[in-house]
Parts: sequence; C-alpha cells; structure tokens
Amino acid sequence: MHRLSSVLACCVLVSACKKEQESELPICHQEVAADEADESQSGQLAPQLWFQILLKNYNGKTGLVAQPVKDCSGRQIESDLPPDQAKCLLGETPPQPLPDRPLVADDLIVAPLEDGRSLLWVKAKFYDNGEALGPVAIAEWTKRGVAVRSIGAMRAQVNRARMRLEPMGQERVLVIESDVCAKDDPKKCHREVRLVPLQGDRFLERPLVAEDGACLGPPAFALHQETEFARPDGTLRKFELTRVLDFTDGNVVMSETVVVKDRDPKEPDSPPEVFRNANVRRPLVLAKNGIVTKPGLWESMLAEHGSVALQPAAKKPDGGEQ
Repeated sequence: MHRLSSVLACCVLVSACKKEQESELPICHQEVAADEADESQSGQLAPQLWFQILLKNYNGKTGLVAQPVKDCSGRQIESDLPPDQAKCLLGETPPQPLPDRPLVADDLIVAPLEDGRSLLWVKAKFYDNGEALGPVAIAEWTKRGVAVRSIGAMRAQVNRARMRLEPMGQERVLVIESDVCAKDDPKKCHREVRLVPLQGDRFLERPLVAEDGACLGPPAFALHQETEFARPDGTLRKFELTRVLDFTDGNVVMSETVVVKDRDPKEPDSPPEVFRNANVRRPLVLAKNGIVTKPGLWESMLAEHGSVALQPAAKKPDGGEQ
C-alpha cells in the first residue's frame, strides 16, 4: 500500500464517498488500492487496513507493530504526561507488557457515532492485567475517502469492551465499558467504566484526582462490586457497591451506593439484615491536572466496617451484659 505524507494531515483516498466536501482538515491520509474499492464503497474497511491507517509503524506482511508504537500522526502512544500524573494513572506497580504478537481482527473495535463518523480503537500493546494500549480515533467518510478527525491513545480492559462518546463540560469524553475478571477465576467478573477526555482533536488520558489535587488513580470505576467477610461469631458481612454515571447536559455525576448486610449461614431462610446503607453523588469535572471528584464510599466503608473482629458486649454494673 502506497503511503502519502503531509505536515498537516492524512486521509484515506478512495473512489467512493459519502459527503460532497470536507469541512475541516483531517489528521492522516493514505491511499487505498483499487482492489479494495468494493469495501470502501460500502463504508467498510478490513481491520488490517485500519491498522495501517491508524498505526504509523504497522507491518502489513507480518501483522506486527514496531516499537515504539506510534499513531498515524507519528506521536508515540505511551503517555507523555508529567511524571506525577503518569504515576497516578499507572499506579505504584504498573502492569507488565506481554510479548508482541501479530494483530488480528479482534484487536479493532469500531463504534458508530450519531453524526455518521466512527469511533475506533486499535489494541496494539497488551498487559498482564487484561489491559491493552493503542490509538483511539474518530474517522468519517468524505468525498476523498476516510478522514481521521481526532486521534490519541487509550489504555483499558479489553474483555467485552464497548465504546461511546458523551458530553463533559464544554468537551466530550470517551466512555469505555468492559469486564474485569479475576486471574484465578475467569468467570468471576465485574463491569468497569473508564473515561478518556477528548479535548479539541486529541484524546488525552487524565488521572482521577481529589479536590485538593491528591491522586485517586485512573478514572476507572467498577459499576458493581461485592465482597464478603466471615466474622468470628460465624455470621457473614457482605458489602455491595453500585455506581451509575449521568452525563446530562455535560454535567457528569456518578451516584455511588454501598449497602452492608449481615447474615447467618445457619439460618438460610432468614433474610440478611442491613447493617449500613450509604450513598453519595460525585461530580466529575475536567481540569488541567486531571478529572476532579470527591473520594468515594467503597474504600472508607470497607475500612470502617470490614474488620472481622467483633466488639465485646458492654458489661452492666452488676456484671451482666447489656
């Protein structure tokens, strides 16, 4: 496949088109061979063609991506954030990369957008915690072919991943939902949502920070989570977490509820007793240092009520218990 280069942009040139004219300069361009015209006319491209479009150093013959991985604009996909923000995103013990392998069709996710454009993510680099890293882009079909309008990089869990765009303040945010599964039990999974802001024409990963600037980690949230502790008296204490995100009018708010229940396994027919029920609304606001929010309930509730120890009953003045 013949490549064309331009200081300003790139676009896939094809004989088929869907729009009469382009209203903005694209980010990348590249020609599609004549024998691929049928695919281009239907508004579809094979995953291997998308790999060549979105990855600067993809080898179509071997299916491998040369290191360091670069998107079509020539920018490395590894984070170029300041060290403190990069550390907050990755944590104290970053996941370890897996050996490189040829890319396959499943390494591309395409999600249609309401304006006729497509949201794409190429999973180019894989890690031992189930995450992948690669270019994420918005592309559209124009008179000249396929134009890449926005580009950036995203790291997220890959299992059953689904993507969409939502408003966030004056900008937009990429919302990706996927399953996070336990290494020792692949069937034990929970749904996770991760946020990647789109600022201008760049997708830019940002850490989650508290209002005072303290690091809260990556902007990744379990939508439902539960854990259970066995207590010394034989009862079980269960913690259940539920989160719901609302993007109405760009005012992003996450509602978070934690319910703590106690049950006696010796009495299976008796309903669990609610020990605590708490909820909080957490606004999420995009700022220069990251996505700002207030701390959640999950960790604090586990720390306060998750101990397996039981407090001894208070003694009455006469030596009995009260």
